[in-house]
Amino acid sequence: MRHPRTRIVLACAALAPGLCAAASSAPVGFGQAVQVILGLVLVLGMIVAAAWGARRLQAIRPQGRGHIRIVEGLAVGTRDKLLLVEVDGQRVLLGMSPGRIATLHTFSAEGSPQFDDALRAAGQQLLGAKP
Repeated sequence: MRHPRTRIVLACAALAPGLCAAASSAPVGFGQAVQVILGLVLVLGMIVAAAWGARRLQAIRPQGRGHIRIVEGLAVGTRDKLLLVEVDGQRVLLGMSPGRIATLHTFSAEGSPQFDDALRAAGQQLLGAKP
C-alpha cells in the first residue's frame, strides 16, 4: 500500500505535470522565498500606486472654459445631488434627481442672501414643506 502523499503526487503529476514539480521536490530555499516576497511587495506596491493614481485623476474635475462653471456639488442621497453652478457671473443652485433637474435658487449679482438660508429654504422646498 502506498503512502497518501505518494497518491497525491501521482494524481497531481497525471493532471498537471508542470505544476506538481514543487509538490515532489525539496522544500523551498531561502533565495526562492526572498524572490517570492519581493514579487509580492512589488505587486502590492503597484496596486497602491494604481489606487493613488485613480484617486488623483478623480479629483480633477472638468471645468467649463466658457460661460458655465460647476462651483460645488453635494450628494444629498444615493441618487440626488445639489449643484452650485455659475453662469455668466450669476450663481444658480440646482437640484438633480434621476430624470429631473430643478432650479432651487438663483443668487443675484448684488447683495444675495446668506447661502445657508437659501440652502435651507431650497431643502424645505425639496421636501415639500413651506419655508
